Order: sequence, then C-alpha cells, then structure tokens
Amino acid sequence: MTIHKTVKKVILSILGIVLLLFGILVYHIANARPVGSVENATIQISRIDFDQPFDSLSTLAVKKNLQSIPGVKSDIIVKRNVVVYFHDNTIADSKKVYDELMTKGNYKAERFLLPPSLAAKQVCPVMKKDSFKYKFSKFIQGIFN
Repeated sequence: MTIHKTVKKVILSILGIVLLLFGILVYHIANARPVGSVENATIQISRIDFDQPFDSLSTLAVKKNLQSIPGVKSDIIVKRNVVVYFHDNTIADSKKVYDELMTKGNYKAERFLLPPSLAAKQVCPVMKKDSFKYKFSKFIQGIFN
C-alpha cells in the first residue's frame, strides 16, 4: 500500500512540476517583447571591409572617425580588416556613413553589401515559421495581446 501512495506522490509531483513549467513558459511568451521592438526599430548593423589589417593606432582612428559621424552608435567592432558598426538608419544610412568615413581618412575600403539572395531570407534562424514552436508562440501571444 505504501508503494502505491509513493508512486501516486511521484506522479502528482511530476505533473505539478510540468504544469508549473508550462505556466512559466506561457507567462514568458505572453510578456516577451517583440524582436523588432520600437526602441530598436531603426538601428541597423553595417560592415566595411578594408584592404589591410589595422594596427592599434589605426583602430582607434577609425573608431574615432566613425563615432564623429551623426547617427553612428558607440558600438563599433574592429577585427583585422573589417569594421562592423551600428547606426540609426533614420539619421544616416550605410552609404552615407561610408562616404563620410572615406572623406575623414585616406582609407582603401568598400562597403559590404549582402547578395540579393541572402537579403530576402528570413532573419531569425531560431524559429521556422512552419514549426510547432513558432505556431505555439503566436497562439499564446494572440491570446494575451
């Protein structure tokens, strides 16, 4: 008889934990902000490829020149001969930033442009639109939003 009560307690405990975790998942999905939230809707990431790698002084010079351009955010990543930066596309697009940077220094570089085949692809690699996770998340968001 005690084995029957123990099995019943274990099953009820597991069921309670699963129910609690499911509730937490639903709460998380319902309260999650959309990926393209309003405050980040105009922030874009761009890249410039240079013909030679940077040393420490030229890295600082490129960062300083980029930060002086209106619309460029402080997040600038310089690795070898590639510069990746964030900018507000309502203030300056990547072509404008590139043109201004080229006038501020004697650089040999080119803007990185995505091929049209990649530009049309879905951005989020985590969830495919025909997956159960995506449909479940949309269903829960639809209930609470």
